[in-house]
Amino acid sequence: MADLTVDVAVVGGGPAGYVMAALLGRSEHSVALVDPKPEGAWPNNYGSWREEWEALAASLQMPELLDCVSTNWAVTDCFFGGSFDTPDDERLRLDRAYLKVDRLRLKALLREKHAATGVQLLEGYAPAAAIAPNLFDGGLVHDASGSTLTVKASGGGGGGDVRVRAKLVVDATGFESKLTVRESPAAGGLWKELAPGYQIAYGMCVDVAGDKLAPYDASAMTLFDYRTDHLVGSDLLADAEERPSFVYVMPSGEGGCDGCGASAFFEETSLVGRGERRLEFETLKQRLIKRLAFHGITYSEASVREEEYCYIPMGGQLPDRTQRVVPIGGAANTVHPATGYQLCRMLASSTGVAAALSAELSKGDGFDPDAAAAAAHASLWPASNRLQRDFAVFGGEFLGSQPVEILRGFFGAFFALEQQVWGGFL
Repeated sequence: MADLTVDVAVVGGGPAGYVMAALLGRSEHSVALVDPKPEGAWPNNYGSWREEWEALAASLQMPELLDCVSTNWAVTDCFFGGSFDTPDDERLRLDRAYLKVDRLRLKALLREKHAATGVQLLEGYAPAAAIAPNLFDGGLVHDASGSTLTVKASGGGGGGDVRVRAKLVVDATGFESKLTVRESPAAGGLWKELAPGYQIAYGMCVDVAGDKLAPYDASAMTLFDYRTDHLVGSDLLADAEERPSFVYVMPSGEGGCDGCGASAFFEETSLVGRGERRLEFETLKQRLIKRLAFHGITYSEASVREEEYCYIPMGGQLPDRTQRVVPIGGAANTVHPATGYQLCRMLASSTGVAAALSAELSKGDGFDPDAAAAAAHASLWPASNRLQRDFAVFGGEFLGSQPVEILRGFFGAFFALEQQVWGGFL
């Protein structure tokens, strides 16, 4: 087994891990990034409000993020017809720009930054699993000066297993991480455990026949279409009224086949649910197909691509603040517990964590890994952020328990508020 010594081992090959490695490398710390599939594409399509993406680029001091955009829309549309005398065809237009992130370009950009700062990429995974804070079943051991992490090789890259000696270990393996321990309800000020909810979605990109994208505007991002008129008379209606889903639509210009007017990404989404209210991929796919057929939107099966089965845990207990492992991204519960927004939130939180770790690493012989981890945890979830999250969790609990009639009325009123108010919650 080969040996490698670095300042920080970042475990996880998603956007959060890649950005953290880039930030720490830029601060002249030695970094090992553990990614089981470094040549693979990130699976999810990411969208963002334009102003938030611009703010993220400024916060990360990475202006190149503005080039990691595949599509821009100047306005955003919603449809909440069918409740409280709102006509089915009524369009609610939000004067706020939206964009689709080019995830291939984003990953390529971050890999360029890794190469420029000497980040060492390890194609593999960490098999360790926590059984208590700072105690693992094997593969990760903490001591007074740092940690020893075993990385098992994956894929056909030809590399073998590596024993990594690091001052700190950062966990970017997602919400269902085996490295991060969640705090007890009592530590979080709760009287019982907070179970996570789940955002479930089925999506696909297709080439639309002719110019028939209506009722969706090819020049706008459709954020919500909560209507159920496409299910009237079918055996899917009752379930859709009790367990709602909406479609969002990302038009993206000309299609790639003869007779195609435009291509678009459609995703049928359950905002948040758990237990019996948690929707199934097949149900969402059936609803989407019926929705498109109802509106006369046709496409060739051969044009279906970027088929997406999206599964996003939301809410749940926050990380235990006494553990040495530093979680970021989904492992740190940075996904919005009411809306599922994640990319900007997780990457924005990386700046404070990276700064806290860098400050501790710069202490030389005075470095204390426990103090460094504590500083990172404090940056992630200070009291103000925890209180804000509590309110968002309440919002998720409310939204996840409502029938579609109430959700349409709620969001119609929600977006009638000042943009600063509804934008701040989202």
